[in-house]
Amino acid sequence: MELKLTTVSAFVEATASKEPTPGGGAIAAFTAATGAALAEMVANLTIDKKGYESVQEEMKTIQQQAEVIRNKALDLAEADMQVFSTFMSALGLPKETDEKKAKRTEALQAAYKDAANVPLEIGKLSYEIFDLAHAVVTKGNTNLVTDGVIAAINARAAVKSAFLNVRINLSGIKDSALVADMTAYMDRVEADLDERERQIVNLYKG
Repeated sequence: MELKLTTVSAFVEATASKEPTPGGGAIAAFTAATGAALAEMVANLTIDKKGYESVQEEMKTIQQQAEVIRNKALDLAEADMQVFSTFMSALGLPKETDEKKAKRTEALQAAYKDAANVPLEIGKLSYEIFDLAHAVVTKGNTNLVTDGVIAAINARAAVKSAFLNVRINLSGIKDSALVADMTAYMDRVEADLDERERQIVNLYKG
């Protein structure tokens, strides 16, 4: 499935099907894309608006940054689907001899690492949305404040979802140093994840 060329309906239907992809990682990336898109929308609808002259350049920068995140997130959704296919191919490799077993083990380890690295990138990318959301909520078009808040909510959901996919794939990786590094990074991010979302949600007083 080429995510950028399909419809939302087809993507959701494919997710609901008996096929294993798209799965949680792709959904995390899609959630990040929608969060970035909301921040981008608020920025776009602040640019050239009367009363927001002092934040024009900042909003243009946010729009550009959000667009990059949105497109990269969709690319990572594709990548997540692909790494699962690669993992399944490695799982199906022959293991009748010691040589074949060794090659299969090597292929599986590479596949596990890819299956952890892609959602890790999704989580890192998703975390960047918080800064954009905070900026558009505090400085952007006040008629769209809730859209900026929802961008932050989606960012948190995307990070949590992506990291869940990382953690389950770490269980298959034999490189203990790599596992420790990835786990430590996720623990640091998740330590303030709820607070980042709460701060932005609380900016809306409706």
